[in-house]
Amino acid sequence: MNNQYIFWDLETTGRNDKFDQITQVGAVLTNHNFEVKDKLEIHCKLREGKWFEPGALITTGVDPISLFQNNYPNYYEASAQLYETFQQWSSSPTTFIGFNNVNFDEPFLRQALYQNLMPEIYMTVTNNNSRMDVFDILRLVSVYSPEHIKFNVDDQGYPILKLEEIFKKNNISISYEAGPHDAVFDSLVTLELNKILSIRCPKIWNAAYDFRLRDTPKKFMLENLVFTNTTFWGRRPTIKAQTLIAGIPGRNHNYLVFNLLSDPKKLQDLNDDELTKKMNDGTKRICEVFDGSKSKTLLNESYCFKDNKYAEIGVDELRTRANFIKKNEDLCSRLINLHVANQKEWPEPFHVEERIFESFPSHQDKKLMIDFHTAPNNKKFEISQQFKDSRYKEIAIRILFEIAPQTLPENDKRNYELEIRERYNDDDKVKWNSKNKILASLETDIDKMMKNEDEKVQFKQRVITFLNTESAKWGE
Repeated sequence: MNNQYIFWDLETTGRNDKFDQITQVGAVLTNHNFEVKDKLEIHCKLREGKWFEPGALITTGVDPISLFQNNYPNYYEASAQLYETFQQWSSSPTTFIGFNNVNFDEPFLRQALYQNLMPEIYMTVTNNNSRMDVFDILRLVSVYSPEHIKFNVDDQGYPILKLEEIFKKNNISISYEAGPHDAVFDSLVTLELNKILSIRCPKIWNAAYDFRLRDTPKKFMLENLVFTNTTFWGRRPTIKAQTLIAGIPGRNHNYLVFNLLSDPKKLQDLNDDELTKKMNDGTKRICEVFDGSKSKTLLNESYCFKDNKYAEIGVDELRTRANFIKKNEDLCSRLINLHVANQKEWPEPFHVEERIFESFPSHQDKKLMIDFHTAPNNKKFEISQQFKDSRYKEIAIRILFEIAPQTLPENDKRNYELEIRERYNDDDKVKWNSKNKILASLETDIDKMMKNEDEKVQFKQRVITFLNTESAKWGE
């Protein structure tokens, strides 16, 4: 077993990790028996140039005006506190566990660390650390062991797996004064739900524990001729019996896998155009990518027979098809080459927030980051100009504008103010939450998420008051 676990959750101003921001962090450190050893709670101010999705504030119950008018640390200070605590807590091998953390919370964590010049933005998967996602475990349990957890279902009969609903439906008890959508509260609920799943569904939980490591998928796919991959479109699960084709060149931990509903013997005589069409045929496509870096859990072949389609095919035929793939190097090579050749070309990212994966910081730039943090504010700009990577110079200006604007050269300060002004006054099609984008989504979010008419009026007024205040600073 791992030495310890960190159960954690974030509340944010929206869903876009690059242009939205963390507003609250909650985390609980436990030992290997899930006994609580320490807690962390951090709130923070909104950084200038970052705004919010109305729906996100409706969910969390945050007053928009309070995002600036509070006594919380600023974004830079809060990110530094988070970084230092997580570094301290994970000084020995640690598994970071959340609820939908791999797809939601981790991108926000990495952006917070990146946008505040913290040296190790991948701390959840480096230094012998790893991660698990209770949401993914719960989804597998809902398909293969639904008798062990109580669910509400939607109009189509699919389980509703929202943490708040699972918490209430299963009478999970938490001794904490806040309620759902508070980061500490949700961390504690995730901890309790994880305990329940580990006891009631040990096979699935232990499989997820194994897949917390990035080396597990390749090892598992090599050792299991046929395996079960469960994917979801919204709440609708799809069970897939698959076999490994090969790793994808140039993409670490990404593998092309073959869907064994198709008979590979019928494919080898197809030309490249015909084979490519089969590869891109929607839900009937013959192969797909498995991303082994996402801590997603594969199960052995026995689980696929939950779907009658595979029971009708039979285990012997599935294995025969898988063996055909394994022995047909020419077909595997063609599938890999066609997959690579048909990948979309994406434009180079332009905004500094989108350039997070451009490269790792050099050893020199990592050292300069530490120097930047430890230096007095009036020395930080001078240090930032020594960064080799232009991204870090740009980020340093944003930090200094937040914590010590008087230390910035007038030209740098004025250019950044112009950028904030342009973003605030942009149209409603941009990636960030401009004034016009907030206004465009306000009515829709209120009608969709709020029932009480008085509450609708009050929330709308608070948003308008916030925008009026921002317009006084950044309006055209």
